[in-house]
Amino acid sequence: MTTLEMSSHWVIWGTLGAVLSQLLLTNHVAATKFQASAIGLLLGISIYRILEQVRWEIIRKLLTYRNWMYDQKSSKTKAWGMLLSLLMPKKNKLFALQEYLPKYPLPKLEETCKRTLSMVKPLVNEKEYATIQEAIDELKQNEGPKLQKILEKRYKTEENWLSELWDKYVYLAGRKAIPIHSNFVILGDAKFRQFCPVSHQLSQAANHIRYAMEYKERVETGTLRNMMIQNIVPICCHRYNYVCSTTRIPQEDVDDLKTFRGTKHIVVFCKGSMYRLDIYSIDVAGNESLLTPREIQSKLEDIVKDASKRKAAAGTSQIVNPSIFTTTDRTRWAKLRKSMQTEEENATSLNAVETSAFCVALDDETPKNLSEEFHLYMTGNGYNRWFDKSLTMIFASNGEMGLNIEHTSAEATLPARLWEFVYYHSKYDANGNAMHQGLQHTNLPVAEYLSWNLDDYSSDIADIKDKWEGLVKDFDGYVFFANKGKNFIKKLRVSPDGYIQMALQLAFYRCHTETPKTYETAATRFFKLGRTETIRSVSEHSVQFTKTFDDPAVPSKTKVDHLKAAIKHQTLYKYDAMNGQAVDRHLLGLYLAGKFSGFIPKLFTLKPFCEADRLSTSQGPRRYDPIISRKVADKTDPVGGGFGAQRPDGYGVSYFLDGEKVHFLISSFHHCHDTSSVKFGEAIQRAIDDMKALMELAK
Repeated sequence: MTTLEMSSHWVIWGTLGAVLSQLLLTNHVAATKFQASAIGLLLGISIYRILEQVRWEIIRKLLTYRNWMYDQKSSKTKAWGMLLSLLMPKKNKLFALQEYLPKYPLPKLEETCKRTLSMVKPLVNEKEYATIQEAIDELKQNEGPKLQKILEKRYKTEENWLSELWDKYVYLAGRKAIPIHSNFVILGDAKFRQFCPVSHQLSQAANHIRYAMEYKERVETGTLRNMMIQNIVPICCHRYNYVCSTTRIPQEDVDDLKTFRGTKHIVVFCKGSMYRLDIYSIDVAGNESLLTPREIQSKLEDIVKDASKRKAAAGTSQIVNPSIFTTTDRTRWAKLRKSMQTEEENATSLNAVETSAFCVALDDETPKNLSEEFHLYMTGNGYNRWFDKSLTMIFASNGEMGLNIEHTSAEATLPARLWEFVYYHSKYDANGNAMHQGLQHTNLPVAEYLSWNLDDYSSDIADIKDKWEGLVKDFDGYVFFANKGKNFIKKLRVSPDGYIQMALQLAFYRCHTETPKTYETAATRFFKLGRTETIRSVSEHSVQFTKTFDDPAVPSKTKVDHLKAAIKHQTLYKYDAMNGQAVDRHLLGLYLAGKFSGFIPKLFTLKPFCEADRLSTSQGPRRYDPIISRKVADKTDPVGGGFGAQRPDGYGVSYFLDGEKVHFLISSFHHCHDTSSVKFGEAIQRAIDDMKALMELAK
């Protein structure tokens, strides 16, 4: 500021001061009233701010109460619920409550050691158990306390002591190929085609693109509604940031996860070609806005025409692109990508893909049933999935649709909520075309063909494609709906989830005469930056239940007692896991602390700690936003999602409970002659029926 400007400011403020002084002197009574009003206003604002601070501190404290899961009917829980409901804002935006969520707990070493012994005992013989017990004692007495202190330091200095370790070492450090082994899929809607039979591949793709981009906007602006458990308990929404515009970037040792906020384009796969398409333009009001669904459909029609010409020109030669590289191991892909970036044409196209909001695949395949859809969405043909992308929307030629999700980005509930949002907003005209919704645009963007120079990679492409096709053929996916649902289970007065878990145990034992190391997902999003913990549903009671079920010499009451005790164990363990008090994540932390320190405890070299889960399971909801769900419940029937088995001789099982049925998506591998997804599904249905008959007989 210059001297002249400073003088001018002083003159102005001096004049105003003189005028105000004169007014106050000439009207002393008015001045007194003005002062009293001003003081009252300031006092009121101060009191309001203090009360708001007190209110939020009370909310913060209330959210640390965890017994509401275990004891829902107690007077303490009822009082807690009433107070939290009274204090909690009625309208919550997506990230509004993040800072008030409690920290993810770090269990005590002794408690984890005790729980670990209980968890592992049903899975091993006496000799193996004795060895594990010795290793646990050694961990507890020697290196364990030192490793625990490392984790305690992280607990004090990090928002969540586990979250960074989980992303980095469970996902990004993995060197195995991510499709089938890590990525998961979400299937479309079992009822939608009946509701809108005239819609088609491009109209559905256009609607889904448009409203997925709107959903992305709402996430980035924080205006999407926060979901609340029982309408009062908030959950962590941090991972919403990664559902769109995120790419797993391959590196030789540990991959990077990068998010590109504000990106306005997508990448479309069609007949082997790839296109960049902007989804924003200047509308008739002169503002930049999202294209309407009908406008997007017209752009997709242009893409199909261009891709068809390119395919015809190629003749019998297959059009190739580097998406096949995303099917191979991460280190190899990292080296290929590094080499590709030295060439400007490839670097430009790579950037378009990796910075896109999401990918869209317009497939030529026509799956005839849900099992074929499951397989298609998991695999593709090698040139129509960028498996590193957080979200790929897939549209088959017959209008069926699904999602493929890179698992580092988020768990299935988040993209599934996006899916629900899209279904709710999509509209079609009488001819099955997407409708104009919103302002139309003066000039539509032109899709940009992504070109690649892959002459130097022909041998890599051939080798990777050959291995990928072998894995695709090996994948055994099966979808079926069990003919009974949670309504009848509730009548038996047991947990529906626990009942299904025991049906899985019984089915596995009948097929393999073994008790499998079993994983079930529990959400830990009650805590800041929480993701998942493991429910260990196998117990001594579940082992006795499965081993005695088909023994006619064992009384029905004994079998039912074992079953109820096993379900009770699974339910309590689930609550512990959701509250951060299970063992798997703590054991992972101790293992990594040992790895960082240069000494891995003996415990982690023993079976079953160094083995993957033979039976990997997950239960998920089929509805999310309560407002949307009520409005589309009569039109949509979400199938759910699925994932790959974690071992060559194992199963991946996801299930979704409905009132009258349970949706199952089962995966295994054909090369293992001991497993079959179809036969396991049949065994599950039989177990559900037999358990029902047993419990009704023993009443």
